[in-house]
Amino acid sequence: MPSPVESGQEILVPLFSAETAGAPVHVNWQQNLSQRKADYYALTADNITTGEQVPFFIAAEYYKTSTQANPNHITKVGKLVDGEGYKLKVNDRLQYGQKNTEGELRFIVYHDKERKPYQHRFIETAVGSATEGKTREMAKAFGFGAAGDQIMDHLKAIVGDYLNTF
Repeated sequence: MPSPVESGQEILVPLFSAETAGAPVHVNWQQNLSQRKADYYALTADNITTGEQVPFFIAAEYYKTSTQANPNHITKVGKLVDGEGYKLKVNDRLQYGQKNTEGELRFIVYHDKERKPYQHRFIETAVGSATEGKTREMAKAFGFGAAGDQIMDHLKAIVGDYLNTF
């Protein structure tokens, strides 16, 4: 089991490519008594500090090439590593979710922190979308070989918890 990503470490987010990023996943939640939704890309980032990989969700508007004017776009906050991706320092710009207080199955989310979805919304979405290669890889990162009844057991451990800020 990989060690959880910690504040101060560095991660490498892959360069955007519609082909390799796949289709964005749709995350739905309720906030302030209204339904909300947003698109995210479910990626696997490299933890440069530890040499391990970590599930990484990034808001579509912070990642797509067509939205580079956004001041929070990955091209504005990360350091370009030619041909590989963007290096980010793990800090309070990023949030995370995890299975338990030991940091099992920790994943990172980069988005507008005014959004308040529960952690399980990301896992449900990634696992529920596990029909394509990239999301299947994400489901495996969360410990789900074949999405099934075990999904609910894992979700019960984190239902109702908001994302944490590093």
